[in-house]
Amino acid sequence: MSIVFAILISIAICILSAIFEGVMAGGNVKQYFTRLRQPRYAISLKGWFVIGAVYYVVCGVVLYRLLRYEGDLTVRNLAFALLILMMVANAVWNYIFFRARNLFVSLVAFGPYIAVALALIITLSRFDQTATALVFIYSLYLVYATSWAYRLWNLNRSD
Repeated sequence: MSIVFAILISIAICILSAIFEGVMAGGNVKQYFTRLRQPRYAISLKGWFVIGAVYYVVCGVVLYRLLRYEGDLTVRNLAFALLILMMVANAVWNYIFFRARNLFVSLVAFGPYIAVALALIITLSRFDQTATALVFIYSLYLVYATSWAYRLWNLNRSD
């Protein structure tokens, strides 16, 4: 695939995913987020937007590299499917957290999400060390995010 076409497809997929994520989150995101009791180490809503932007840069770069890869198509297609699954799961998490407002299920959802991220890392490691490193760095953030979600659930649950 040409460089320009790979860039355009990567950007288009990331834009569509971000739109899907926003639709899944729904309205009143800021109001809901600010109503929640947050742990001391919580990131501001603006900080989450920065993390989201970095996430989409990582996804875009990995998508580009996958689209340009000309080796074993089976492993490339698996990595592509896992990345798309991770992006869809990220949008679904936004639905669970912001629309359904279910902090417990949003916490539990980190389990399968992390499993997909790890499967993607393992798959990428077979043919692209740069993409592997990018997704691995993102997965380190997931440790913080899971800890934050657990603490958020504890602070806001009504026993």
